[in-house]
Amino acid sequence: MNFSNLYIDRLDEELGTDDSTRLFTTARRRHGINEGLRQFADLTECYIRESSIACSNTVGEYNILSTVNTTAGDYVRLSKQEPEYRLVSSGSSGSTQYASGKDFRRTTVQWLDEYEPGWRNSTSGTPRFYYERVQTGRRLIGLYPPPRITSSQVGTLRLPYVARPSSLTSDTDVPFKDSSLTTRQDFEPYHEAFAHYGAYRLEKLRLQTDESDRQLQTFLGYVQRYLGALRPKGGTTVKVARNYFGEARERGPAYGGLNPWRTDLYGDR
Repeated sequence: MNFSNLYIDRLDEELGTDDSTRLFTTARRRHGINEGLRQFADLTECYIRESSIACSNTVGEYNILSTVNTTAGDYVRLSKQEPEYRLVSSGSSGSTQYASGKDFRRTTVQWLDEYEPGWRNSTSGTPRFYYERVQTGRRLIGLYPPPRITSSQVGTLRLPYVARPSSLTSDTDVPFKDSSLTTRQDFEPYHEAFAHYGAYRLEKLRLQTDESDRQLQTFLGYVQRYLGALRPKGGTTVKVARNYFGEARERGPAYGGLNPWRTDLYGDR
């Protein structure tokens, strides 16, 4: 389904009119679809890019935004997919060491302060924890302990992150059609979600509260289906807060006003 199918045909159907241009400008309808893409990507983490950071000996923190695609402004947050620290030794008998999975866990500065006293002055070694924090406008990723890297070694941090999808602009554009992405599922069955989100926004402008709520719940149903399809059989039910967009939109700092750390969206995935 391309852009014009969504902001013209599908929106007309959802709004119950043969010509939604009588009600809303083309720019407003197109914006509703693009906002739906962004919210879907944020809630599902379906739009993942990877970057890598060259690590230095005994240096524990690195500026994320200096390595990701800052020109496009596409960085949203670290992905729930785990980063990986790799240490490669040069030479004919060189070896590679990894820190990943259960040996390389996400934490917070507060947790380290409480359970790893003295961590700020620790000696270097193989990183066991990573954390993210913001300092004077910089978004930093920290490694603890700081990496120990000799002159014959190269240390690299592979960093998956949630990216902000590019807006659709041409009528023939197709949502999430980007070969550079690390995607986890076919998006075609979820294109309808963007029309429902667009209808939610437009019905809200018309003060059609009941219809707006219905469109929002349909959109969230697609989010739930996407997340549920990623879970192994027998996993727990994926929960999506019914009023997620209502209250969170007023307070959340993420783009679109959403709180990106709502664990109830992901269950125990």
